[in-house]
Amino acid sequence: MTLGEKIKEYRLLHNMTQKELGIKVGFSTVTADTRIRQYEKDTMAPKSEIRNKLIQALDVDPSALSEIDIRSNEDIVRVFFFMEDYLGLEVEKIDFDNFNFNQEKVSYEKREIQTLNSYMYIWQQQKKNLLSTGTGNEKDSLREYELWKSRFPRDIRNYWNSLSEKIDSYYSPLVNSFDESKEKIVCSSDFLTQIRKMIGSGLDFKVGSESRLRNKGYLTFTFQISELLTPASKEAEIQFAEFLYDLKTLESYGMTIDRTILTSQTGNSITYHLLLNPLMTKDSIIEELIEFEKNKETMNDFSIEIFEKKFNNEFHAFNLNLQEEIKIYYQNKQ
Repeated sequence: MTLGEKIKEYRLLHNMTQKELGIKVGFSTVTADTRIRQYEKDTMAPKSEIRNKLIQALDVDPSALSEIDIRSNEDIVRVFFFMEDYLGLEVEKIDFDNFNFNQEKVSYEKREIQTLNSYMYIWQQQKKNLLSTGTGNEKDSLREYELWKSRFPRDIRNYWNSLSEKIDSYYSPLVNSFDESKEKIVCSSDFLTQIRKMIGSGLDFKVGSESRLRNKGYLTFTFQISELLTPASKEAEIQFAEFLYDLKTLESYGMTIDRTILTSQTGNSITYHLLLNPLMTKDSIIEELIEFEKNKETMNDFSIEIFEKKFNNEFHAFNLNLQEEIKIYYQNKQ
């Protein structure tokens, strides 16, 4: 589909004439319809400034008026949209939850696939919901569905941003209150102590390590957002807030921390990616801690004592001064 065909398609979805769209973009009433006609017939290509105005006037995501070159997840999904429109592609089921989040190393490529699967799952759900409304007006339902596709992935990102804002709104008052009452973490042992307290609170999460194309050395923590916004206990709420406070401290030391939200059949999840190669190696002991806390009640005293000795050895081995390590690590990356 050419750029002109896309402009025409989205204009008609909004029930606008060429003149109305042209005026909305900023052309005079005399030239408005002529300019839009030229764009739709591809006899003239809109310059960057005009294209941005068309994006605003048509209320679409920028990728909806881009030339697809299959370099991003968004481009891939738009190809699927094209295949649906012209080749009858049907999206029915996404086997998203078979991804193993407990694997030792999560590569950049697999992380990108997780994002793509999240897009695909949401698409499948939107198509199911919008085209199965039961209103009896198939034309309106189809129009709503096409409008949703035209705004992809903007609406999804806005939704994910709203979830992130909800988490910030819920926990910020508690996190800020720690400025006067909680000591900042200094060593990696302090960080592990906090993680163990969070595990002990009953808050469920997954830990992993991750490499990307340019940066290696991410330690990752993944939480279900529903559990964060409706904590099972006050202790779980406090411990997650303390975890966020520690992340705030690490960022003040200069650490890069990314946040990723995804959607799947199990709900919405948020992952915190902490970039520090030496800290990345702690994922295995944290995984062992999670398993230990889950099974501790069924373990005998001897097994518990053995684990505690092993943990204490790990706890004190390679105990890093985080502020110094972050400074050295990021200086070497420059």
